[in-house]
Amino acid sequence: MATIDGRPAQYGITLRQLRELMESRGVEGVERIQREYGGTLEITKKLYSSPTNGLSGNASDMEHRRQTFGSNVIPPKPPKTFLTLVWEALQDVTLIILQVAAVVSLGLSFYKPPEETIVGG
Repeated sequence: MATIDGRPAQYGITLRQLRELMESRGVEGVERIQREYGGTLEITKKLYSSPTNGLSGNASDMEHRRQTFGSNVIPPKPPKTFLTLVWEALQDVTLIILQVAAVVSLGLSFYKPPEETIVGG
């Protein structure tokens, strides 16, 4: 069996099991950890880690873990387009009131009252 730093290359828990465990939330997650894995200490033992010191930091160990479990990175959300941001801003009630007031003000600026003409005298 292949070893890394004197430890077996196979871990006691698979990537699929870790993903399923991360999908469990709240009390259900705590119960699942106790029932299926024997607690958090057992999980750290299966991952050849330490609850106090974490991972060893050895480059070959880290690379092996990265190959086995993948990188622990959450992909960023795509940024919103400018038009999406403008549309969201236009949904604000205060801004809607200001827009209506601006249209009324613009309309009144073009209005010219009819001039009075004096007939006769």
